Amino acid sequence: MPRAVPLYLDVAQQIHESIRAGRYAVGSLLPPEPDLALAFGVSRQTIRQAIGHLRSLKLLSARKGIGTRVESKEPKAAYYQALQSLTDVFQYAHATVLRVTQVDRVVARGRQALELSCRPGHEWLRLTGVREITSPDGARPPLCFVTVWVDGRYGAVADQPAEHHDAIFTQIEARFGVPATEVLQDLEATLLDASSAGPLGAKPGGPALRIIRRYVGPSGESILVSDSIYPAERFRYSMRIRRDLNPEIPPG
Repeated sequence: MPRAVPLYLDVAQQIHESIRAGRYAVGSLLPPEPDLALAFGVSRQTIRQAIGHLRSLKLLSARKGIGTRVESKEPKAAYYQALQSLTDVFQYAHATVLRVTQVDRVVARGRQALELSCRPGHEWLRLTGVREITSPDGARPPLCFVTVWVDGRYGAVADQPAEHHDAIFTQIEARFGVPATEVLQDLEATLLDASSAGPLGAKPGGPALRIIRRYVGPSGESILVSDSIYPAERFRYSMRIRRDLNPEIPPG
């Protein structure tokens, strides 16, 4: 069975914990990649991925000819997410925690069934709560207000209010053997309403980003749908798009 969390994220978490503990002081340089690879028992490529993840959180910086410098013990207030593949969705879930405050069972009908891409009458587990950056001091404001819809067949993974440090879709795979093979994502600008602003400690009416992700299983069915609302100042989203300079030209 595939790892619930990619290896480089495990290594990144261990390096982060060493920074918090003062083993790698802010302002100092990390050991060279070969030394880190030997220390963690992994490849240099895994170390590069781990360092890249920590750089995306603004914990590290790298300068050619100098090395990798420790910049901070904790991520900056805003969360910087670079999404290029499904692996990066694992990364995002691993670096944050979902705190569920309410759980309901809902039978989808009409427009709701259409939005969840299921047949009318299908049962879902609806979780509501907030997502936060993992931080030992607990002083950071929540990143976003979240509503998660879990296919009722897999609802046992989250049928009680709880803290989720692993992505729910990876829990579904681990427990039921059903992987998420594709994520369909929509982004839109919106305004915070009272129901989302309150748990976030924000003012209603402020600008926000809404991200809806539909996690698709091997048979093309939705196994989970998440609806997240981020206050504008707490989230920055980036994406790398590469041009294919040698595209295949279909015959005329």
